[in-house]
Amino acid sequence: MHKFAITTAAALCVASLAAQQVTVPSIFANAEGGTTGNVWRAGINRVQCFYDSSNFVNQNVGQPIVINSVNFRAAGGILNVAGIVYSSVEIHLQNAAVDYLTPSTTFTANQSAPLGTPNYAGPVTTVGATGTTPNDYFISIPLSTPFTYSPEAGQDLLMEIVILVAPAPLTGTTTSTGFSAAAHGCNSVRSVGSTVALTGTVSAFCPVAKFGYTDVPGAATKGSYGTGCYDVAVSLYEQFAGSANDLSGQKVTLTKNALGGYDSVTSTGTAVTLPTTPGLALSDDVVSAIQTLPFTFDFPGGSTTGIVVDSNGSIGLAGTVGTTIGGSAAVMLGLPSTRIVASMQDLLPDGVANVANVFVHPDARNASVYYITWLNVPCFGSIAVPPPTSTFQIKLTDNGTNDTVELIYQTLANDSSSNAGVALTGFSRGSGANNPGSSDLTAGTVSSRTEAKALKLATTQRPIINTSMTFTTSEIPASAAFSLYVLSLGQVNPGLDLGVIGAPNCRAYITLPEVLSNFQIGGPTAATIVSIPNDPFFVGQSFFSQAIALDATANAAGIISSGAVSCVMGSL
Repeated sequence: MHKFAITTAAALCVASLAAQQVTVPSIFANAEGGTTGNVWRAGINRVQCFYDSSNFVNQNVGQPIVINSVNFRAAGGILNVAGIVYSSVEIHLQNAAVDYLTPSTTFTANQSAPLGTPNYAGPVTTVGATGTTPNDYFISIPLSTPFTYSPEAGQDLLMEIVILVAPAPLTGTTTSTGFSAAAHGCNSVRSVGSTVALTGTVSAFCPVAKFGYTDVPGAATKGSYGTGCYDVAVSLYEQFAGSANDLSGQKVTLTKNALGGYDSVTSTGTAVTLPTTPGLALSDDVVSAIQTLPFTFDFPGGSTTGIVVDSNGSIGLAGTVGTTIGGSAAVMLGLPSTRIVASMQDLLPDGVANVANVFVHPDARNASVYYITWLNVPCFGSIAVPPPTSTFQIKLTDNGTNDTVELIYQTLANDSSSNAGVALTGFSRGSGANNPGSSDLTAGTVSSRTEAKALKLATTQRPIINTSMTFTTSEIPASAAFSLYVLSLGQVNPGLDLGVIGAPNCRAYITLPEVLSNFQIGGPTAATIVSIPNDPFFVGQSFFSQAIALDATANAAGIISSGAVSCVMGSL
């Protein structure tokens, strides 16, 4: 670990207090979540919404901020939401008195202070949404009394919504939400249909909210921009919008490749092999006990002799497997399990009836083949009469050193009321795996490879004067001779392509000459300490940092680069 001090500011830029926005839960900033009709509903209502402070900190909003507006997002696919008038609404913001995971059902016990003057009181009128997934924000509320919040202090944000008069016309709008408190960093307590009840019920379906804010004057800030090069993924998938997929009558075959991943090829499918054993009697949103395979199944990154079946269209190969209705690639890739995903969505098998259910069985003629079949299973909350059903199958084949997966779709429907019917198909390593982006599995061969993380640079501190910051370079490859931390007074955004010097797909995000640089020996992490001067002159002034690693195996130039960190120095 090495330490340097900033000693010059001649070329530093003064940052403005520009209006900014942050969406919480952070996992759904650019992805669809769950849905509920019990927030902006057709009637009166009271909802306490809790947002873990990490939702802000993880998006580089740890500094004190002044929240001046709040917006709510319609559920994906929802249209015709304009012109609904809620004539009397109150919005109250404060620090929560409890952790978001453990709210009390008593409203006052969750408040750090008695409710005083609302941050907003008045009418709210909805605007139209285009029906995308994720959708548009259909409610925008400017706060008459802004609220100062300091996420870095660790207290969660409490937003209380009180709808005092039923809307006109008497209709509600389905809202985009989180749906797992622990996974999504949000929670709620609500008293549906009452604004005077002293207690409510806990619900993880807390609305996705976008807060407008400005930084408190003099607040130090940090942010990141750009990405490191050569970030590759072993996962592969296709994400389908609600009621839109092209897999019925198709077969997706996953074959291990020499790169440590899968090659995916789609062809015209055949009918599923019908079950020969009773179903698992799975009900809504459950996972099965471990199902023992008749062979060891090898997959990229591991092997298993047993699987866990999720009623919602996937099987777990390794890790902690819980049920999930998906909703986005971020959710799927963040799960603590490696999965083969036939159709991750909100499915509704028939439980103890055990007819429209999930079945597992070996092939009667080939001990090297094992089937997992969803047979005539409808989607949860389908409004079609009768609801369409899905019949699809995961076929695992033991081929010695090259085991294969076939995803066979006789019929596939994805019209659930959850996540606007978003469905995912593919292979997910889970545990925060790299996101390769959605691929069209029917357009040709799609390939993945052994997971490799890009070089990263990050800091947990903000540049407050008379303090120090630790900049950590991580994911330094073992083949790197050394890494280099560089601090500059200028930035290049979106970055200068270093392909011209033999490092294609790597970019320089800061300008030369540098103010500070530090050779860092060893890995996979290294740290450099930067001291922020004790001088008010530096308040509001900027600097930029990036890391590179010398790796002769990476490209002709023998270098890889990280994304960059931008800092504005402040007094608090």
